[in-house]
Amino acid sequence: MPYDAPNLHPDLLQCLASDSYLLQLTLDTLPVPIFYKDKAGVYLGCNKAFESFIKLTRDELIGKSVYELFDEELAEVYQRADQALFDNPGVQIYEKQIKTREGDSVFVRFHKTSFNDNRGEVAGLIGVIFDITELKALEAQLTHHAIYDDLTQFYNRREGIAIGERLYHACSQQLGELGVILIDVDYFKLINDTYGHMVGDDALRHIAATLKQQQDPEDVLMRWGGEEFVVLVNRPFGTDQDFETYLEARAQVYCDAIRENRFQIGDDALQITFSCGLSSFEPGKSLTQMLHDADAALYRAKDAGRDNVSW
Repeated sequence: MPYDAPNLHPDLLQCLASDSYLLQLTLDTLPVPIFYKDKAGVYLGCNKAFESFIKLTRDELIGKSVYELFDEELAEVYQRADQALFDNPGVQIYEKQIKTREGDSVFVRFHKTSFNDNRGEVAGLIGVIFDITELKALEAQLTHHAIYDDLTQFYNRREGIAIGERLYHACSQQLGELGVILIDVDYFKLINDTYGHMVGDDALRHIAATLKQQQDPEDVLMRWGGEEFVVLVNRPFGTDQDFETYLEARAQVYCDAIRENRFQIGDDALQITFSCGLSSFEPGKSLTQMLHDADAALYRAKDAGRDNVSW
């Protein structure tokens, strides 16, 4: 049937003729919080989603400024952002972590645009709020997985090498000293074969916790792979002790700690030991070569009977 406005009910015609009614109905249908203000920063209106977000009714909101609704610090943030939009009319997008009126911390993304009056002058703004709290949590989780080993919570190999390259660069600029301790857990395969891989994972967590307890502030711990770990030992210049002596002493601290801190499996207290290969910075030697030298030293430690430190 062709569209025929005169055949519509008079009440519906009146509703359609009311722009403000249709505007509010449209806004209230949208599931995202929407608000609008005048140039003085006073709220002119909002939709139902914004009422739910701010925990105020539209009537409680209209005619109020941010200073009457939020704490001073957050109100200042909002006011500065609004003023920046008024000074440079157009579209404004930014993210902010805020506290709701109930005290919950949420991440939001604001999309705002200015609007003009019939003289073409900026008269106010309309804003849309997107709750991105879950997105930020997912981003943080992905970032964590990209940096840390899931099992031990040490740096993973890729991130550890990236940190090592930065330390190496500082060392090459004579801003510090750098050494590598490559740790291999002696006879770890026997733990997996005897008790199973789940117990093996528990053993790795135990080892990681033990290493963490002995970590110096300047030490960087990473899981190299399997049952191997790397400690990057970083020390500023200006200390009296020879660095090679210091590096060997640090390795011995880690070896002694794991030997003394037995791993409990039911009624059994299993003693775990390390073999360690050491390498230190020398002019012209790359970080890759340092790691290679530490690996060669590790094999010498194993050939010497394990549970020891070797260069």
